[in-house]
Amino acid sequence: MKRGRSNPNQLQIDFLAAYRQILISLGSADNLPVNESLFMRMTDQWESTRVMPADLLFRKSPVEAVVFRLQKLDRDNGTNRLRFPDELIAGEIRGEQGLTGFSAKFRDQGWVILPAELSAMYKNLFLNILTASIGLEHLFPSRTALLAEAERVALAALLPEEEVRKFFGLRLSRFPDSFRSEVSNYFNLPFDYVLKRANHLDLVSEQVMEETRNNTQSVRSGPLRRPQSSRAA
Repeated sequence: MKRGRSNPNQLQIDFLAAYRQILISLGSADNLPVNESLFMRMTDQWESTRVMPADLLFRKSPVEAVVFRLQKLDRDNGTNRLRFPDELIAGEIRGEQGLTGFSAKFRDQGWVILPAELSAMYKNLFLNILTASIGLEHLFPSRTALLAEAERVALAALLPEEEVRKFFGLRLSRFPDSFRSEVSNYFNLPFDYVLKRANHLDLVSEQVMEETRNNTQSVRSGPLRRPQSSRAA
């Protein structure tokens, strides 16, 4: 029986996919090629020179603090699910058109790259979500499931249950602007994500979540639009 011819190009693609892959890409599907292209360029440069782009602003300490917090919560809960590589490369990059941020694996490294232009609120939130996705990657081959669980784990670390219950303990079903603003300012996080955490704790029902999303979308259907980098996909 004859063996089929191997395709060198396919072998190269398979080889690259085995050690260089995007885990979570922020923004919409349109942003994925931009994030992937930047990741390819950065890893190619790192592979050949061990030098990062000059415009990458490293923020090692924040990601190390995030890993510590996530691992502590993981141990305290007795789940022990998070597995982080020994080396994490994390930073912000300025002026890259279309970059929304991503988490990735390269060989034995974990990568977290964010646009420097993000507000501090979203930067902290997305740093936690993307870092959590690296620790959970071994459990979730589905990127959609990985994102959902990374959000759950990150929000649990950022939003202690007892603090969230102070605002959502009465099983609220409507959230006026004044309430949204107070909650967001208190936690220094976008209200939509605090609401997700309340839903995870069964303080807000799925029906209320859906109604809130619909109401928010109807308000934003006019000229006001959420920035690309303010949601994960």
